[in-house]
Amino acid sequence: MRKLDIIIGILLALLTHAAYAENGTPPDEVESQISETDTSFVGARILKQGDEVWGGAAHIGPYEDEGTDGYAFWQGDTLFFGGDNPLTGNTIDGVAEFYWFESSIPKSADFYVMVLKVKSSPNIIADWQLAQEDGWLGEFLYNILPAQYVDVVMKNNGDAGALRWDWSVPFQNYKWEPVKTINISQSYSAGYDTTVSGQGDAGVGWKGEFKEAGVLADASAGVAIQSKGYVNEQYKVSSQYSVTLFKWEMVVLGGADQMTWNLIITKDGSTANDSAYHEYFVVMQAPQGEQVWLEDIHIGASFRNPNILWFDGWDHISMSIGDIVVNPPIDIECYEGDLPPKETCEGEGVCADTLPICAKGKWACIPPETKEDLEVSCDGLDNDCDGLIDEDLFDSCSSPCGKGLSQCVLGTWLECDAPQPLDEVCNGLDDDCDGLVDNSPECYPEVPDIWFEPEPEPEPIEEEVVEKEWDWSAFDEVEEEKEDAPDPAEPVEVNWSSTWADVQQPQEEPEGEVVYTVEAADASGCNTESGKSGIGFALIFLLVYAFGAVMGYNARKRRYEKEENNS
Repeated sequence: MRKLDIIIGILLALLTHAAYAENGTPPDEVESQISETDTSFVGARILKQGDEVWGGAAHIGPYEDEGTDGYAFWQGDTLFFGGDNPLTGNTIDGVAEFYWFESSIPKSADFYVMVLKVKSSPNIIADWQLAQEDGWLGEFLYNILPAQYVDVVMKNNGDAGALRWDWSVPFQNYKWEPVKTINISQSYSAGYDTTVSGQGDAGVGWKGEFKEAGVLADASAGVAIQSKGYVNEQYKVSSQYSVTLFKWEMVVLGGADQMTWNLIITKDGSTANDSAYHEYFVVMQAPQGEQVWLEDIHIGASFRNPNILWFDGWDHISMSIGDIVVNPPIDIECYEGDLPPKETCEGEGVCADTLPICAKGKWACIPPETKEDLEVSCDGLDNDCDGLIDEDLFDSCSSPCGKGLSQCVLGTWLECDAPQPLDEVCNGLDDDCDGLVDNSPECYPEVPDIWFEPEPEPEPIEEEVVEKEWDWSAFDEVEEEKEDAPDPAEPVEVNWSSTWADVQQPQEEPEGEVVYTVEAADASGCNTESGKSGIGFALIFLLVYAFGAVMGYNARKRRYEKEENNS
């Protein structure tokens, strides 16, 4: 049956060539066609060809179709490969990109995803179609292969990395029957779920739990075809593409060292003359820092040329690329838990206490809290890590005589260099900085440098006139006694001691009228006694005047002292 297919294929190729001659010969080379939608990624790095990923030489595919012209080449960091049958014009094309996840750093392994885009294109000019399922007769007569075939094989049975078949997309069989043009979206993510925290699980810590996810969805209908795990938006590779497919079925065979996908077009009575396009997210894992080695990537496609007069024509084309080596990014210096090299974060001063940590694959230096970009602390430390301690640190200061600066030396502020007060000397300057010039006793020995407020003039004291009314009745009695006295020559006895004693007693300031009573004896007929009475009156008047003067002086003195205290 295989030989019959080849013969029929040759005949059809000749007929096709004749048709080309009439309608114009197509280009010699069939260019690869890929999705116009770019693959997006976050929290992952696309690996650079030549430094981080290399290989991918083309060779004969699994169908052993030596007539297929295969190709493989790198364009930037993207690997293009495929093949075509020059006799039929049918093609199979693939594009591969390789990503490394930054979430690998805190894990014990590196996580990679190969985004593989494959397209099976029939030559519709020659009425070729994608291979479809057939009835029992067709299955009996023909060797019907999948419309698209993808196979990934690891080197040395998984010793050089393993396939994560449980998270690759698609990861299991599925059927989809859109019978229209739809948008397919798919993604893979691997990272820590920071919404989860735990204590008992050794795999759960402050970062959360490490989770993976694989999603295949009909973006047009908003329906998930396959969905598994927790999608971490911070560590994700995703794509979205448009396809026009009929009812199809994906058959997945997965293992750690080999994974196979078979895309089968379901028989529904329609013509499958459009291309079959699908994307595959191949997840790989290897010990940290070690290589992943893909031994082969096989792609193939089957096409059918219906013939109502004869047996249908069949075309099976395939090609392979081999020995693709994948490494972590070359700028990855460390993984979590690694011991830093001795020279990491070396420095002088407080920088010698810098803590090296592994952050996103690179050694980062966490300086101590005492680190300063510019030295500002007077603490006896080299805070700016330049080998000098407390250099060029000055602080403003002052004294009664002016302003100055204080310098920090080895953590201690030196004495302020502002001018200090001196002993006052006679030089026309304010040496002691008290605001006065030459205010020293030596400069003015006779005139002390003392000022008094002028003494206020005392207020005038109003004189108070005290009127005294004399009691003349005593004199009248004396006159009467003189008349009755038998001997006018007898002396008149006056009680001077009693009167004098009354005058000598301390008395308060007289107020109002003061009446003094004088008792006198009648002097019998002699002018000598009346002279004595005049002397007595004079003495009394002098005593009263002296008493008033003393009282006035004391009043003025008290008023002056009161004003002094108030001022």
